[in-house]
Amino acid sequence: MTSAAHATTTAPRPLRAARPMRLTRGDLLALLEAALPAPFPGAGEAGWQGATGATRTWRHSTGADDLDIWCDDQAYLRLEALLRSLPGARVQHAEDRRRLRHTSYAIETNDGLAVVDLTRGDLRVGPVLMVPEADIQVRRSDEGQRLTGIAAAADLFVRPLLRGRVVDGARLAEARTGWVQAGEVDRIALIDRLTGQLGHKVADEVQHTLGGATPPAQLARSARKALARASMRPTNLVSTWRQRHTILPAGRRAGILGLSTEGCLVVLVGTDGSGKSTVAAEIGERLESSGMRTTTAYMGMARGNLPGVGMARKLLGVAPAGDSAPAVRETPKSTTPATDHGMIRRAAAWYYAAEYIYRYWRDIRPGLRHGGVVIADRYVYDLRESPWPGSRASRVAEALMPRPDVLVLPDAPDRLIHARKPERPAHEQAEQQARFRALVASDVARTESLTVDTSGMGGADLDPVAPVVAAVVSTLHRRHV
Repeated sequence: MTSAAHATTTAPRPLRAARPMRLTRGDLLALLEAALPAPFPGAGEAGWQGATGATRTWRHSTGADDLDIWCDDQAYLRLEALLRSLPGARVQHAEDRRRLRHTSYAIETNDGLAVVDLTRGDLRVGPVLMVPEADIQVRRSDEGQRLTGIAAAADLFVRPLLRGRVVDGARLAEARTGWVQAGEVDRIALIDRLTGQLGHKVADEVQHTLGGATPPAQLARSARKALARASMRPTNLVSTWRQRHTILPAGRRAGILGLSTEGCLVVLVGTDGSGKSTVAAEIGERLESSGMRTTTAYMGMARGNLPGVGMARKLLGVAPAGDSAPAVRETPKSTTPATDHGMIRRAAAWYYAAEYIYRYWRDIRPGLRHGGVVIADRYVYDLRESPWPGSRASRVAEALMPRPDVLVLPDAPDRLIHARKPERPAHEQAEQQARFRALVASDVARTESLTVDTSGMGGADLDPVAPVVAAVVSTLHRRHV
């Protein structure tokens, strides 16, 4: 549920007028299917993982189940380029060749986040090597390219076994078919590898089960213990420690994808009329529809949250909340204290700096706990210009307050911005927006600085908020990438 720390002024909502249709899982599956076959020699190999029908099940699901794809390095580059262009949020990434190499993307669809997991090279579970890349084969089927032979047997039976589940029914039958189709050399090689890594007991039971025997009741438990021992061996200990955030249970930090998450601070900047309120509402609605918890906070200046701030604003004639923007740090040319209240303005700048820090701890920090998202309208950067441009107070406040994870600038042509908010001079609005553009270009955000087109001239197919959603999802899962 969304909670608002402060009310904000509602701006025109051009994004609502022509909201783009988001991908369905069927659309995404069709794009992936088109990318799987090698379009020309040397483009690499890839194939679906999981049992026959897994792609159909995933297509009609609404949860965060993975769609698993195996690929070599060449096919990986093609698939990753597709997922990034959608745009997809990278939520897991592991490159250590001593462990499973995989990358997971979460893609926003019309029914929530859909997860696509790319396994590269060797088939592994953690540090346990099942089938080396050179022995993996794919074949054409009614569902596209799929793993076959010893790779299918390992993927369908051994992989879920090492994750704590003994499969049965059609999936076990399919694994046994792959076992039979594999040559004797491949079968012996798989059992030898499992014996060396997991011990004779687990390897023998895997062999008997794939050969047609009923799996022992304690097989999954024995396999998990053997995997834990393999992970703690001296040769695997460093890589296991690096992957601890994925291995250990997420607990209270578990997000919508079941992975541990961290909070994400999204800050919107821009002059009056740029579309901050519209974009903030769109971001919040899209994140909540995908199951994420969001709160909003207004961080404009001069709200009077600390005693006396409102009175100081009136005394000094400081611009109302929302009328300031980052400026070049220049020392103002004072005339006399009587005309510009120089000393008082300097003191007020420090007062405002304290207010920003206070409001961060009161309004923002609580919302970031346990993987929450806070969407802040404006931030401490307004202090660069008012009430004392170039004041040291603004630099101190920025140093003490965390940088935004995602910085967003709603933007449109200057004439359109002024048409939305004609109460202020056009040249003043244009100058302020230009300073905000420079702020975004300086890349102050921890994860990504983005510009969102609010002109409404991009057409119905353009989804300007999609990259923001992807950046937020990636930020929430930054521990895993």
